Amino acid sequence: MAHQSEELIIEALDLHKSFGDLQILKGISLQVRRGEVVVLIGASGSGKTTFIRCINLLEDIQGGRIRVNGRAMGYRERSDGSLVRDSERNIARQRRDIGMVFQRFNLFPHMTALENIIEAPIHVLGTPRAEALEQARGLLARVGLADKASHYPSMLSGGQQQRVAIARALAMKPQAMLFDEPTSALDPETVGEVLHVMKELAEEGMTMVVVTHEMGFAREVADRVVVLDQGEFIEQGPPEQIFSRPRHPRTRAFLSRVL
Repeated sequence: MAHQSEELIIEALDLHKSFGDLQILKGISLQVRRGEVVVLIGASGSGKTTFIRCINLLEDIQGGRIRVNGRAMGYRERSDGSLVRDSERNIARQRRDIGMVFQRFNLFPHMTALENIIEAPIHVLGTPRAEALEQARGLLARVGLADKASHYPSMLSGGQQQRVAIARALAMKPQAMLFDEPTSALDPETVGEVLHVMKELAEEGMTMVVVTHEMGFAREVADRVVVLDQGEFIEQGPPEQIFSRPRHPRTRAFLSRVL
């Protein structure tokens, strides 16, 4: 993959997350450097999606810290050490640095592909409309959809909708991209076109954290594979080591089921 720097872009420290009495994340930590592609794998229900949503503050955490570009994300610390959620205005400002691509594309159904992409740059970043349109057309071309600018989501395949969603996230010029199982809702024949775009982003040096069940993508594109099991990171390393010489018995058991 592209050259990584030593600069930390995302830092999650001792994250704890529960839903009621159910503990989902049990004090996990992860550092992601600029230009690095980190792929999270593990069984359904292991906490992968919850973890990635905590990074982007779509879920509250009960303990730990999140930093993006060295800045504390979403929380202020009281004198007693407890966390207070920051204002939604400040959180929205911080989210600009992190693009997010979901399982279900979350496009505005009443807007064309082009309109979906220019919405946030105009209204959040204050980009002039003409500039936003020019940028959006370039992004559609980048994801192979230059001819779909005037199409509404209902006129696009699932794979095309997901590529528009990637272009929409890129329009905010993020420091990093989070992908939450971006191909799980797609027909098998459209999975490849989305993975191709993601592979190109990785090659261009985009910092990425990817939750996926696509083990071929993890093996080929990841700089580091992290295995999550029952709310804990049990193993991490280069793809070759994780897939060929996994050390943890639960990693071996998981891979034996999915490969």
